Amino acid sequence: MTKRTWWYTLVTTLLISGLAACSGGGGGGGGGGGSGIPSATNAAITPPPTTPVTITSATAGQPASQTNQTIGANGFQASDGAKNNASAASGLGQVSAQADNSGTPQSETFGAIVRRHAEKLKDHKSSVTGALQVETEPCSGGGTSTFAFDDASQSATEVFVGCNEGGTVLHGTLSSSNVGVSQNLGQTPGSAYSISVSATFTIDLSVTTTSPALIVVSQGSLSFTVAFSGNMVAAGNGVQPGNPNRVQISMSGSSLLSSTTIGTNTPQRSQLSNFNLSVDDNDTLGRTTVSGGYTFASTAINGSVTVNVTTPIVYQPQGSRRPSSGAVTITSSLSPGKIVVTVISSVAGVTVDVYANATDMAAANSSTLTWSQVDPT
Repeated sequence: MTKRTWWYTLVTTLLISGLAACSGGGGGGGGGGGSGIPSATNAAITPPPTTPVTITSATAGQPASQTNQTIGANGFQASDGAKNNASAASGLGQVSAQADNSGTPQSETFGAIVRRHAEKLKDHKSSVTGALQVETEPCSGGGTSTFAFDDASQSATEVFVGCNEGGTVLHGTLSSSNVGVSQNLGQTPGSAYSISVSATFTIDLSVTTTSPALIVVSQGSLSFTVAFSGNMVAAGNGVQPGNPNRVQISMSGSSLLSSTTIGTNTPQRSQLSNFNLSVDDNDTLGRTTVSGGYTFASTAINGSVTVNVTTPIVYQPQGSRRPSSGAVTITSSLSPGKIVVTVISSVAGVTVDVYANATDMAAANSSTLTWSQVDPT
């Protein structure tokens, strides 16, 4: 099995499947905060090694080396994990992992975290007095979740203190500032609408599950814009926006860190830096598309590489666990060559092609990996 980092698939993915707390691993304290807002923090994550790794060369015509397979699998998974699962997009605190078309349980992704937070910002009703609004709710298995919006400063905070929902425990804080919401609403049922939400977003969130035994902590900041579009529906004596049929998410930032502990294994640490990722969730076309680029570092590859989505990664139908097409190109400043990871299909897996030089037209080495090798979750 290819050694890999778990951040963006089972890591930033599970970040949402319970939005509860990490009372057992990396979790910090939860206590009182100003204006009735509790506090919840986690221990700071030590960044992984960031020195560029070497893309190894091999005899022409031979399979890609194990090192290059590992680099390829990990670099690809970071973009794969940005995908949003449309079938699980409503409301934070959903515990049940969604199933793909094969019936296999899957967790959610970082795109889902941003989308759900943007949904709360979009649906927020301003106070007539411009006052701070705080709402705290108990979680079914213990702990609390709090959402607060400050109309005066246009900022929002979500705090999870030991929030246990269905055995998934979340602990930490999501916050946004410089919140902007703009909308263009139709006037009749069936007419189109568009709503855009933008903010600067900060995350310090840990997740603990017992089956599988997993502890994930994610920390960092980014800017996002989420565009919702759909049709107006009748409501009382007027109209209101119906469920969106397309959601477009753009995320960019300088650093996102994650630490993942599986069972009793040593925690794996990952970092995305200088990233720009987009997720287009299109119900009309029945697909989700991921594009963008980033620098990826992790303890799994003991360094960093540059990753660009050279062919958009497409999940069709929506909610599929595996992509049906797409490719990423991986380079390193220490090597003249490149690695190209190309999706064969959602069933067959990927090819890992290694080029001696980035400008070469033919790969020197090539291997085919099944999905269980790339992502055994």
